[in-house]
Amino acid sequence: MAKLKAYHLPGRWGLPTVSPFCLKLDAFLRMTGIEHDSITAATPFGGPKKKAPWIEYGGRIIGDSTLIIDFLKEEYEVDPDAHLTPQQKATSVTIQRLIEENLYWAMVYDRWRRDENWPILKSSVLGDIPAPLRTVLAPYARRAVRKQLEGHGLGLHNPEDIEAIARKDIDALAALLGEGPWFFGAKPSMADATVYSLLANILWVPFVSPMKAMIEGHPNLVSWLERFKAEYFAKG
Repeated sequence: MAKLKAYHLPGRWGLPTVSPFCLKLDAFLRMTGIEHDSITAATPFGGPKKKAPWIEYGGRIIGDSTLIIDFLKEEYEVDPDAHLTPQQKATSVTIQRLIEENLYWAMVYDRWRRDENWPILKSSVLGDIPAPLRTVLAPYARRAVRKQLEGHGLGLHNPEDIEAIARKDIDALAALLGEGPWFFGAKPSMADATVYSLLANILWVPFVSPMKAMIEGHPNLVSWLERFKAEYFAKG
C-alpha cells in the first residue's frame, strides 16, 4: 500500500497545527492509526483547492478535510463512527456543520478582524512565510479573509451579534455533551475530533476572543477538551 502524505499548516502553542481543519484530519489519523508522513506547508496554496489540509496518496492529490476523511475511511476500511446508531450519525453531521459552517467563522473573525490580534496572526499563522513575502502577502490575505467573512454572512454582523451567535453554538455543544465522557457515550467519534479541532484553536491560543470565557463557563467542555488531548495528543 502506498505511503500516505498529509500536508497541514504549521503548529503553534502546543497544537500540531493552527488550522482547525488540519487538526481534525490529524485527530482522525491518530484515532485510526493510519501510517502517514506529516508534512508542514507554510501556506495552503500548494493544495488542489488552495486550502489546507490535503493529501497525496497513490498518485492522487485530494483536498478538503471531510472529503479526505471519507476517502481514507473507505480506502483503509476504518471508521471512528462505526459504533454510532443511525440517529447518532445524523446528530454527528449536525454537530460538524455547526462547527465548520458557523462557529468556525466566529473564530476567523476574532483572528483576522480584531486589530489586537493582527500582530499575533502575522507572526504565527503566517509566521512560516519568509518575512519579505509575508510583508506583501499579509495585507492581501487579510482583505481576502474579510471578503470571505462577508460572503459567508457572519462578517456583516457587528461584534456583539457575532458574540451572541457564538454563545448559542457553544452553549449547544455543552448541552449536547452533557456529563458523558464523549459526545456519544463511551467512545470518541468524528464529532469529538471536529469539535476539539476548533475549540482547542480558540481556548489554547494567545488570540483575544470572547469565546474563551464562553468555553470556560462550561466545565464539562473544558474537562472534555483535556480528555481528548490526553487520549490522542499527549505525545505531541
